[in-house]
Amino acid sequence: MNLASRCHAMCWAPFVVAAALGAQDGAQERLVSVTVTSVGEQSVYLDAGRDQGLRIGTTVRLFAPGVGEVEVEVRSVSATSARAEVPPGVPLPPVGTRGEARVTVAAEPVRRPAVAPQPPVEHPPWTRQEPVRAPDQPLLVPTYGQRPDERPADLQGRLFATGQWNRDLGAGRDSDYLLARLGVRADATNHFGVAERVRFAGEVADRRVLLADAPDQVDDTGRLDLLSVAFGTEHWAPTGVEIGRFLSPHLPEIGLVDGVEVVRRMQGGVRFGAGVGAYPRPFPSHETGEDTGVHVFFDYTADVRRTFAFGLGAQKTWHHGDPDRDLLLLRAEGRLGDRVRAYGSAKVDVYTGSDTVETSDLELTEALATVQWDAGGGSGVSVTGSHFAWPELERAEYQALPVELVRDGHVDRVGLRGWLRPWQWLRLAGRADAWRDQDRNGDHLGLDADIAGPLGAGSSLGMSVFVNDGGYSAGPGARVSLRGPLGAGSWRLGYRWYRYELADLVSGPESYTRQSIELGASVPLGDHCDFDVAVERWFGDREDAFALDLYLQWRF
Repeated sequence: MNLASRCHAMCWAPFVVAAALGAQDGAQERLVSVTVTSVGEQSVYLDAGRDQGLRIGTTVRLFAPGVGEVEVEVRSVSATSARAEVPPGVPLPPVGTRGEARVTVAAEPVRRPAVAPQPPVEHPPWTRQEPVRAPDQPLLVPTYGQRPDERPADLQGRLFATGQWNRDLGAGRDSDYLLARLGVRADATNHFGVAERVRFAGEVADRRVLLADAPDQVDDTGRLDLLSVAFGTEHWAPTGVEIGRFLSPHLPEIGLVDGVEVVRRMQGGVRFGAGVGAYPRPFPSHETGEDTGVHVFFDYTADVRRTFAFGLGAQKTWHHGDPDRDLLLLRAEGRLGDRVRAYGSAKVDVYTGSDTVETSDLELTEALATVQWDAGGGSGVSVTGSHFAWPELERAEYQALPVELVRDGHVDRVGLRGWLRPWQWLRLAGRADAWRDQDRNGDHLGLDADIAGPLGAGSSLGMSVFVNDGGYSAGPGARVSLRGPLGAGSWRLGYRWYRYELADLVSGPESYTRQSIELGASVPLGDHCDFDVAVERWFGDREDAFALDLYLQWRF
């Protein structure tokens, strides 16, 4: 079956099932707004829970700035909060990201008991006296708001520690890999009494490779991801300033900035501003000082749900004092009612006479466009397309980048996804993706199913089958995962199977299989502490490995 026919069959199958099933009676849907309050290992924590209608298996759409829509699924829930898992390979949305979930509530009439009328209660005399007002003072002033020095200080964040051990014995290998990480992410507000916000994120790591026939390798590193102070962070503040190492909330596409940024907020959702500083390299150590520059931005947001929003930005950089990148950035999103959402972003590099590889004046180096239709009842479809090309840079943003890749390299992708929930206990999803670069092309087809409650309340069974063609390797695969409640937490058991068919090898085509079994558990240790442990066993052709993963997080 060719790619076109496979895509057609895969993507229409969910909607054929949906057409045969009617909507459930006696229930109605509503949108619930959520906000990300904390971020963990492939998980986000939300400020809504059972009281707002969230349940295990609920799909939440997060609108991460500069990234577009991220879809996560609730895995554990309390009365007022929930934990949702982020799909593998998807960047974690930052704290403060807004989102929404479509929940189903019973449409039962509210029965109010008959209450006998009560005689009115006489209110005691008012004791508070209004202050003296000036003749020209507005009617609604004063508002009795608190000054910054009267507001309480606040500290929120998380302290995390991870440990990983791998032993590899496959194909005659004998090695151990050890990784330990300790990090913190914190926001401190109003500790100096001027409504400021101090943000910090960093970690230290110890990596060790223990080889049987070679000297051991030890790598101790530390990284500083964020360290900044911001003033005027409230959305109603006319002017905001941030100083230090930060990720611009207005132009996150440019990455980390070591400098200062100023934003001016106008009425009607209009903001504009500028920043100046150095740009750390996008590697774990974040070396800085080689690249400096300025950036400006303008954006408009119609409302808090971002019914319509767009942004424009520009960046000019210098590498060791020499002119380097001239970049234009564009971003737009909008909604057509509650059902259709569209998002698009683009980066355009402007080349001048100082560039030696690229000959065109303008080049579209990055583009992303997605349109999603929510059909209701847990059903929908989305179409996504993207384009990427390597820009000509003096900045060391890529390691060992060939000139040919800068001149001719590109990766274009298009994807189609469909999902539906024919019953409350079953969710189906299908996906089809195709890609092409300057040399090769490939595709990916997959079908997922999630069944709620196979072992009782709170349990779930997930199944996935797919066929992947990555250019150099291709083959089918499958995943099965079973989850269940464990006190206030959950346990999980998973199995994965892949078959790789390798091409273009000097020795000729080869194929081998890779399998793994995982057993893990996530357990809350009190109201603010989370613990996760997982044991994995990898086996198959040339595969014989063990892994132990530990994760501990304390939220404050």
